[in-house]
Amino acid sequence: MSKIENLKKICHLVKIEDDENLIKKYSLDWRKRIYNKALCVVFPKNEEEVSRILKFCNKNNLKVIPQGGNTNLVASASPSLDKKEIIINFEKMNNINEIDIINKCVDVDSGVIVDNLNQELKKKDFFFPLEMASTGSSQIGGVVSTNAGGVNVLRYGSVRNNILALNVVLATGDIIKLGSKVIKDNTGFNIKDLFCGSEGTLGIITKAILRIFPKVNNTYDFFAAFENLSDVIFFYSEISKKIKFPIVGFEMIPHLSFELCKKHDFIKKSFFKKEYPYYILVKIDVDFSSIKASETIENELANLSNFYQDLIVAQNKQQSNDFWKFREDLTEAQKLEGKLIGFDVSIPLNYLNNFFDTCQKQIDKILPNIKYHTFGHLGDSNIHYNLIEPSGFQDDFYHYEKEIKFIINSQIKKYEGSISAEHGIGILKKDDLIKTKSSLEINMMKNIKKMLDPKNILNSNKIFDI
Repeated sequence: MSKIENLKKICHLVKIEDDENLIKKYSLDWRKRIYNKALCVVFPKNEEEVSRILKFCNKNNLKVIPQGGNTNLVASASPSLDKKEIIINFEKMNNINEIDIINKCVDVDSGVIVDNLNQELKKKDFFFPLEMASTGSSQIGGVVSTNAGGVNVLRYGSVRNNILALNVVLATGDIIKLGSKVIKDNTGFNIKDLFCGSEGTLGIITKAILRIFPKVNNTYDFFAAFENLSDVIFFYSEISKKIKFPIVGFEMIPHLSFELCKKHDFIKKSFFKKEYPYYILVKIDVDFSSIKASETIENELANLSNFYQDLIVAQNKQQSNDFWKFREDLTEAQKLEGKLIGFDVSIPLNYLNNFFDTCQKQIDKILPNIKYHTFGHLGDSNIHYNLIEPSGFQDDFYHYEKEIKFIINSQIKKYEGSISAEHGIGILKKDDLIKTKSSLEINMMKNIKKMLDPKNILNSNKIFDI
C-alpha cells in the first residue's frame, strides 16, 4: 500500500489520479504564474487530524503545504515542485468556537473565512478589522501566517497586532498553545509572533484567538483629487496632525484605476468630472452622530484646499460603500487588463516621490508604454507598485521582470524600505529577499527553520532555500 493510501486513513484526501482538475484548482496560484501540481490535497476536519497528518508526513519525509483560501500573491500556498508535495487545505475547519464580548475576542478555527466571521460578529455589534479585496475567500490561518494588512492598518494595525493566542501544530505533529485571552503577557519571548508572517514554514496554525472591536456606526469618508504626489504626501502629513479623530484608511489611487474599472465594468463612470493624476480615499472614525465632528473635519479640509483640486464627501452610507467597493475592485480590474509584474513595497514617505521618478525613468528605458498602476495604503507607506504589460504587447512581458526587479530592489535598498509590506515572500520574492536582507538576518531565519522543522517538510522552498 502506498504512503498516500495510508494517509487516506487519517482524513478525506483527493489524489491527482482521482481528480486532476481538482488538484489543478488547489495547486494554481492566484496570479496563475506557478503551474506545479500537488501530489494530493487533504482536508482535515479538526486539529487532531492535522497533528496525525504531520506525524505521518514527518516520519515518511513527505513535504506539505498549508493552504487557506489560496489568495496569496507570492505563491506561498502553491506547490514549488510538480507532483511531490501534499496540500493541506483547511476549508473544513471552519468553526467559530466562541465570541467573547467581555474580553473582546473571538476563538476561531483556521479555516474560517474572514467575511463569514464578520457576518457573525455583526450580529453582536462587533467586527474584526481586517479589510482587503480577498476577505470573501481568505481564511484566518492564511491571514495570520502572512500577517495580512489591508486598508485599516492605520487605525487597527496588521493582523499581528490583533492576535492574542494561537494553536500551532509543529512539524513533529506536536500541538503547541501560545498566548491566551489576556492582552498583557510579558513572560519571556513572544513565540506566537514568530509564527505570524512565517507563511507556514515553521508550523501550521489551527486556531486563533483574535481581538475584536465594537462596530463603528459613523465614519466620515471623502475622495480628493491632486495634481502631483508631493501635494498628496503633504496633505497626509497635515491632515493626520490636525484631525483628532482616528484616520482608519488613507488610500492613494492613480487615474489609471478609474480607467481600468470603467473598462472592465466595475464602475460606469468616474466619481470626478475632470481627470487628475492622483486621488486619495480617506475614512475617519467619528463614532457618533455629531454635527460638530463633521464641521471640525470640514474646517481642516478647507484650510488645506490649496493642495487638492477637487473634493467629494460621501453624503450617505451607500456612497461610502461605493467609494470603498471601487477601492476593493482595483486588484481584480488590473488582473483582467493583462500580464502584471507586481511589487508590494514600503517606502518612507519623504522618499516616495524620488522612488517613483527614478524607477519610472529607468524602467521606461527597458520597456516603454508600461501601464503604471501604483496605488495603495499611503498612510502606512505601503504602495502596490504594479506594472501592467503595454496594450497589444506581443513579447513575453515576464522576460523583462529580472531587469525591472533590479531597478525596484536597488531603490528600495537605497531608501531603506521593504520589498514586501504585506504579501510575504513565498516563491516569487525569494531572490529579492536574499538581495535586500543581510546574510546574518537570513542565516538567523534559516537556523530557526532548521530547529523547528529539521526535515524541512513544512512549505519547503518558500521564503528561502535550505
